[in-house]
Amino acid sequence: MRFAHWRLSAAVLCLAPLPAAVATAHHSTAEFDYSKQLTIAGKVKEVQWTNPHSYIQLLVTGDDGKQLEWSVEIGSPSLNINLGWRKNSVVAGDEVTMLLSPARNGNPYGTLRVLTFADGRELKGVAAQFGNRPAPAAAPAQSQ
Repeated sequence: MRFAHWRLSAAVLCLAPLPAAVATAHHSTAEFDYSKQLTIAGKVKEVQWTNPHSYIQLLVTGDDGKQLEWSVEIGSPSLNINLGWRKNSVVAGDEVTMLLSPARNGNPYGTLRVLTFADGRELKGVAAQFGNRPAPAAAPAQSQ
């Protein structure tokens, strides 16, 4: 009986750090401003179909003629598949338009709402389900 108790204790000790490691492996989406929507258009440079998030690197030509590379988060592969995506749905060289929620810090980074191909086909991103959220309201003043 003591041996079984020791094995159980050892297993618990070995697995105890696992939830903490899993919890820290994922980040919040608070970096995106869901109250804003931005449309960008350009040529796909690269698609990174990876966990926990996939990305599309999009080359966008500005009004000044300079190219700016945007990094657009498109969700995990499993979520994307549930939304109708496939690993090769978007490939380097595709000309696309993206509706996204931009990063709060103003960097060329965002999370995808809708990707539209030149022929009008669309793929929805995970952020499409969040709608256009208003900024949080200020807390009411407390009367004294």
